[in-house]
Amino acid sequence: MEILVSFYSVGRTPWVWGEDCLEFKPERWITENGKLIDPTSRFVPFNIGARSCLGRDAAFTQMKSVVAAVLFNFHVEVVKGHHICPQQGTTLYMKNGLQMNIKKRTA
Repeated sequence: MEILVSFYSVGRTPWVWGEDCLEFKPERWITENGKLIDPTSRFVPFNIGARSCLGRDAAFTQMKSVVAAVLFNFHVEVVKGHHICPQQGTTLYMKNGLQMNIKKRTA
């Protein structure tokens, strides 16, 4: 018997994350000492154990460097009234894209 698990659903399930499961709360993964709470078993898309994603560390490093560069050089803001809706597929992306206002920071 095979079980199909929707990563999208698991990340938004109240019995796993609590009633505030749709809110972005980084403290879910950070202890009072500032250390990560076993993120590999909580963030399912990268899997855990012997079959974990080979590109996980590279993906996190690349993501952090891109976000740091963008936030350092630009002021980023989501367009007011833009409806954000996920589109399910092999990879999860936004159905209507993500409309943003981006302004170059001045020195």
